[in-house]
Amino acid sequence: MELADRICIVGAGQSGIMAAAKLRELGFENIDILEAGAELGGYCQTAEIDGATYDFQAHLVIQQDFGADIAGTAIHELLTRHPVELQTEALHFVSKDDSGKPRIAVPPHFVPLLHELTPEQAADQLAQAWTIIERAIRESRGPGLNGLAFDRVPGETWETYRARHAPLVGEILQGLTLYANMRRPRQPAETVININAHISGHVSQLAKMILSLYPGQRAALLARMPESLLAQMGSHRPVTRSLRHGFISLLRRIGEDHGLRVELGTRVTAIEPVAPEGIRVSYTAGGTTGDAIYSRVILTARPAQIRDIFPAGEIHDLFAEHNCPRAWTRSYLIKVSEEIIGFPRKPNSPEPLGFWVIDPYGSFTDTDPEQAMHRVTAANKQHPGPYWVCFSNSDRSLSEAQAWALAKESLFLFHEPELISETIAEWPAYPSAAAIRAGWFDRIANLQGRNGIYFTGEILSGPTAECISAFARAVIPAWFGPATGGCADGRPTA
Repeated sequence: MELADRICIVGAGQSGIMAAAKLRELGFENIDILEAGAELGGYCQTAEIDGATYDFQAHLVIQQDFGADIAGTAIHELLTRHPVELQTEALHFVSKDDSGKPRIAVPPHFVPLLHELTPEQAADQLAQAWTIIERAIRESRGPGLNGLAFDRVPGETWETYRARHAPLVGEILQGLTLYANMRRPRQPAETVININAHISGHVSQLAKMILSLYPGQRAALLARMPESLLAQMGSHRPVTRSLRHGFISLLRRIGEDHGLRVELGTRVTAIEPVAPEGIRVSYTAGGTTGDAIYSRVILTARPAQIRDIFPAGEIHDLFAEHNCPRAWTRSYLIKVSEEIIGFPRKPNSPEPLGFWVIDPYGSFTDTDPEQAMHRVTAANKQHPGPYWVCFSNSDRSLSEAQAWALAKESLFLFHEPELISETIAEWPAYPSAAAIRAGWFDRIANLQGRNGIYFTGEILSGPTAECISAFARAVIPAWFGPATGGCADGRPTA
């Protein structure tokens, strides 16, 4: 493949822009990015109210892994190349006291467990969970497709994996399925393919909370914890950071720095190999239809869009609804008259306050989709002031009024929250547990590059900025790098 060959990327979300940027770094000159929407970002949305920017969906930038800083991570490399204004956020868990008043505390779903454990048992189980997670990250089986390397029985599901560990270990590990990319009962343990800020940061925060519960035993409990956990607890690295001007500002900056060309309002309708010319991409734009021939095509679209583009055949079947069922999410931007809990922050600090509110009925029981149907899973405040961003997994069959009524039941931090705006969109659906057990990821891996067509996107990389940028950093050079040749059907060969 020549550097002047024409490449098409379908979708200008995180995956599309980051894949295009990596191609540009490899020296490819002729890249078209076709985006059906009117703006960059794909699933990401940004709202501007009273001069402040609020991100829907894409929000967190830095991944809290092990160590004092983020050197070596894909997102650090990206932000170094394309600097944008960031803001630090902190992580706090919120619970209720006996009177129902909100307070910063151990997450409510951990309270029954901690009541049953001695301080020593709690510290030991926390250390065990930390060690499992740390090793899983260090020994990751591969970018995106093969998952983290857990001490598992081959073919084991997350339910059985969790059950054979101590109670607190199992509860902590369950967070992997929540904040990773699958939310399906009986999913294989090895298919958890990313780990983000809320996992390792989650454990170190829990460690601090356990220490605060037993101040008289602090020294003895610290002695039971691994050195790497102690280092993380003492790290000044922020749990997470966000983009002051919204996540789309980063995508714009990347596009501008690389001179990327994005055709907005251009919906791809069909992709068809036409040997020997290449791959014909048909599209509609501004009420007119057109097509173009490309040497390679990278799809970052959602499953529903992919099966529309390929109305029959193996690709359609892989992304069919029986393998990738539809899911929907509502996102809310709310305004509150007052905060009824005081969150710690530095005096006169210009930094905004950020935190997650964990709903025990919506988030950590989310392995069964029916349990999380109508629940608000988190609320996040990105800026000082009255506006909050609130995320909710919801049943689309509910009316907006019904959904908001259910949401308010879980937003116990606020007196009469006012709904400013609401969005509803198809979640980037992940393969079902049955599809995964039947080898869905292996089928995708075997399909990559056939006829010059490739697949990326959250369904493969995982949902966070680090996961998506790490996936692009790993696979684009493997597919298109200088040591990569091509064979007759378009598959890369090293």
